[in-house]
Amino acid sequence: MFKINLKIALRNLWKNKGYTAINILGLAAGLAGFVIILLYIAKETGYDKWDPALKRTYIVAADFTKNGAENKGTKIKGLLAKVIREQISEAEIVSIGNITGRFDVKIEKDGKTINELLPSASVDSSFFSLYPLKAIYGRMEDIYTDKDAIAISATAAHKLFGNADPINQVVVQNRGVNFPPGKLVVKAVWDDKRQASVFGLDLLYQEDFKQYGNQLLNTPFTTLFRLKENVDQQKALKKINDAYIVELAKYMAQNSDANFKPSQQAALRILKEKEGITAIKLITEPISSLNLSTFYSANAKQTTIYILFALASFLIIISCINYTNLALVMAQARAKEVGVKKVLGAFKWSLIKQFFTETAIQCTIAFLLALIFAELLLPQVNRLLADNLELFKSFDVWLILGQALLILLVIMLLAGAYPAFILAGFRPVKVLKGNFSTATHIGNLRRVLVVVQFTIAIALVISFGVIFAQLNFMKQKDLGLKSDHLLSFRIAKYTNRILPPAHFESIKNRLLAIKGVEDVTRSTEQPINDSGFEDNVRYHNTTISAESRYVDPNYLTVLGAKLAQGRNFSYPLLGTDSLQSLVVNETAFRKLGLDKINSQVAIEGDDEAKKFNVIGVVKDIQVYGFDQPIMPTIYLVSDYKFHWRTNVIVRLSTHDLAQTTAAIKELWKEIEPGAEIKPVFVDEVFAKMNSSYEVSQKIIFFFGMVTLLISVFGLIGFAAYTAKIRLREIAVRRILGASTGSLLQLLNKDFVKLVLIASLLADVLAYIYMKKWFAGFAYRIDMPYLIFVLVNTAIVLITILTVSVQSLKAVKSKPVDALKYE
Repeated sequence: MFKINLKIALRNLWKNKGYTAINILGLAAGLAGFVIILLYIAKETGYDKWDPALKRTYIVAADFTKNGAENKGTKIKGLLAKVIREQISEAEIVSIGNITGRFDVKIEKDGKTINELLPSASVDSSFFSLYPLKAIYGRMEDIYTDKDAIAISATAAHKLFGNADPINQVVVQNRGVNFPPGKLVVKAVWDDKRQASVFGLDLLYQEDFKQYGNQLLNTPFTTLFRLKENVDQQKALKKINDAYIVELAKYMAQNSDANFKPSQQAALRILKEKEGITAIKLITEPISSLNLSTFYSANAKQTTIYILFALASFLIIISCINYTNLALVMAQARAKEVGVKKVLGAFKWSLIKQFFTETAIQCTIAFLLALIFAELLLPQVNRLLADNLELFKSFDVWLILGQALLILLVIMLLAGAYPAFILAGFRPVKVLKGNFSTATHIGNLRRVLVVVQFTIAIALVISFGVIFAQLNFMKQKDLGLKSDHLLSFRIAKYTNRILPPAHFESIKNRLLAIKGVEDVTRSTEQPINDSGFEDNVRYHNTTISAESRYVDPNYLTVLGAKLAQGRNFSYPLLGTDSLQSLVVNETAFRKLGLDKINSQVAIEGDDEAKKFNVIGVVKDIQVYGFDQPIMPTIYLVSDYKFHWRTNVIVRLSTHDLAQTTAAIKELWKEIEPGAEIKPVFVDEVFAKMNSSYEVSQKIIFFFGMVTLLISVFGLIGFAAYTAKIRLREIAVRRILGASTGSLLQLLNKDFVKLVLIASLLADVLAYIYMKKWFAGFAYRIDMPYLIFVLVNTAIVLITILTVSVQSLKAVKSKPVDALKYE
């Protein structure tokens, strides 16, 4: 029986190969997108899931408001670890270290030098008890046997040593021009693929806590701790928070008396009086979910995963809708077939099995094609996401394929069940009399499915348009500086960092002698996406927390920044400017309550406040992109000894940039032998800051186009069949004098109504989603309603064009051919 059903199914599919191709391609596109997204989700949700205890392991830092400015530090004072060890009985273990370093290492191999910059962490003796990485070579604990002992990841070991045994191999650490190279010995290797870590570490070594002396409690560290099993986690975390605030207040008040136990309110008063801290709370986040959602990222991956999963689901739903819709369209063509079979004795269940066999064949072919499409698309997806996803080489390949097959079974049921039961349920008397077309329930369902399809597709296209408009605004908005042809790099030698402008002049002139270099300056930070020093600035009774940037006198000129009022720093006036002058940005000018330049403000220090004269106001520079408000910022040309000018900023002409950059690198090797600079272009930094939004735009565009394409495929089939079953009506109308235009209008009318309903629903959904998306920006455009109008109009025109093209053959056919049997 199965063989007969299979043969009948294959013949029917081949007979209607156009509809079959549309169905299979639609399902294959949906499944390919779903498989790719399953790969991405499996990777992103797999971090720190390799040990059950990591669910109870937390990373902790502080969020506090100081002088009106919020501070989000990813590290916290060593005092917290002491509090947890001594006062929190619910805590099982605590560990501190620094997880944000990078080691520049090299080895000599086969006459070649291999250099790698490895993400590194210094850890204490409790780290591996808390974060139980398992060695595949050596022992992790052996890094504590010597100050030069290290553990590296399997990925790093393969890069450095290939297939050779890495244990006791020596790598050379480049410690910069100010320190001699160090020799590090590999004592252990862990599998970073199977023990995927959110920290992305490649090298671990022992932290030397002796160097901190009596400042250990005041030094910020990365702090991890684990709670005991079966404790109330929320109560324990609150207990840690409250205990730390009290101990921090005691520490700031320099009162170690055991009997001194201030309340929470009293502790906050002390912190406000001593440090200007008006609010503070600990941010504790479980390691196991850190990769997906974190307090310190406005663009958490969890949101991306939700969006991608929603888009993949939309694709699957639309593919199912497309299949069901076309199956229902074909239902009328196959009604007589079912009627005849029932008259000849076929049971309803045997017909259901036959139609499910057809669905299964199409779904199986679609699944195989989806795997091929997914494999072919992965290189483009990896470039888009800056990732390294693999399908058949993935550790989770069988899990992913199993999930995809499960989805395939669901699709078979969702897409095949209704058409199968509808087709098998036809009444022979009714369909053989030829009046089956008067049934309305199938037509109504088809209309609902078309509306759902186009609602999703239009909403995605509108979302793409709005994101494109915001990104265009971000690219065209005045950033407060001229970012093109602006290059920066770090000074390596300490002696060059502390040079005052007069002593740096010789280096500056050598750089200016290079063809293509227009101007040179220095600062403590890079111009963009690099935080400066923080100072409390007071004007009368107003104190704000401001970012302080220590620069050379021509810094703002080289950046191309514009003065709103007053004057810039001046080399001839450097003697006075370096002692008593500063420039503020517009945000600082406004927040301080200044009403004119040449007003005096005070920068509060540890001992006394130092007064400066505000000589100018510079227009705000978009230092941290568009999702964060511009910080109050002050610019100073003082204190070269303690605020090192670490960065050289170079303004280049439009001359050959590659040649000019290469010449700068070569010259700097002469200025600082042994140092190799890594120039960074400011416009590339801006582009990188906006890259996540660019990726979102491309993803939504891709899924929107695929969804729209599947919907249009379905519309083509629907329109073609509608025109086919209305051939006799069209023939009669033509005989009665109807024009081609009026007939096309008649055939388009119902479809346009459905698309207009879908457009209205899509507008509402897109508006709600984009309103929420805009909330992540401090600087954004108003909702671009014109995009809604343009997309809706374009979709209606596409609908009219699609239906007209498919209907034209029916409209142009001879009436006699349609009516010759009447």
